[in-house]
Amino acid sequence: MCRYVAYLGEPLSLSDVLYSPSNGLIHQASAAIESRTRINADGFGIGWYDPAGSSIPAVFKDTSPAWNNENLRSLANMVNSTCVLAHVRAAQRFDPISRSNCHPFQSNGLLWMHNGDIPSRARFHRRVVSMASDELVARIRGNTDTELAFVLFLTVLGEARFRSCTADDLAGAMVRVTEQIVAWWHEDGDDRPLALNFCVANGESVVALRYALNDPEVPTLHYCQGSRFMCEGGACRMLTDERSRCVILASEVLSEGPEWKTIDNGTLVVVHAPDSVEFRELPLTI
Repeated sequence: MCRYVAYLGEPLSLSDVLYSPSNGLIHQASAAIESRTRINADGFGIGWYDPAGSSIPAVFKDTSPAWNNENLRSLANMVNSTCVLAHVRAAQRFDPISRSNCHPFQSNGLLWMHNGDIPSRARFHRRVVSMASDELVARIRGNTDTELAFVLFLTVLGEARFRSCTADDLAGAMVRVTEQIVAWWHEDGDDRPLALNFCVANGESVVALRYALNDPEVPTLHYCQGSRFMCEGGACRMLTDERSRCVILASEVLSEGPEWKTIDNGTLVVVHAPDSVEFRELPLTI
């Protein structure tokens, strides 16, 4: 079922969301607690933005299990970033394990990832490419529902707004993508679970969604917000004694503490900035 984490705030070592916490993303890759798939070993990816201000993120992906990749460990110890999206993958039985299918996906300064499933893949593919520009279709490299949803998102967002989009722009496009996918799901009369835990970032803001229909095990999503996420001696906690300077969104809580809150199904989380987080309710009867 995949696991992901997104961070926005003061510069943070990649290790502090991947390795240092007791339930960091690397641990979730081998022993997930809230996932239908306890092991998420079908590749990983991490995207991050340069604190110096580059609008184009760096992305590192591989098909090896995240816990067994020494290059990732070395990189995580050396890199700090103000905005990070990281993902460990549990592939669907019909999806190849390939670098092209690993999240996050990157385009024009945006990063995108997903935890969930969109059924009727072939039909979904035909519908998306019929709406997208030739340029976007030509850039499709894998065969995941996630990459197709990103193409749909970019189509809805519009190319003119790729580089200057605000958190509200990202949120509006994500709502429209969700409405379209749900409409197709209803049109097909498909009773298989539909799960759309999307996440997108532009380096300055992050938008995430927890949304599932007809799914008895709605994919989980949590968040915490505070002044600093501090990891020392294997223990991590969010400091909340000052103004908010960072936000973490994660499929599973990274550490113990009351600062972690569960996001309800049908909720869009709009992180305008580390000190500005908005929750918008999406109807589950779209």
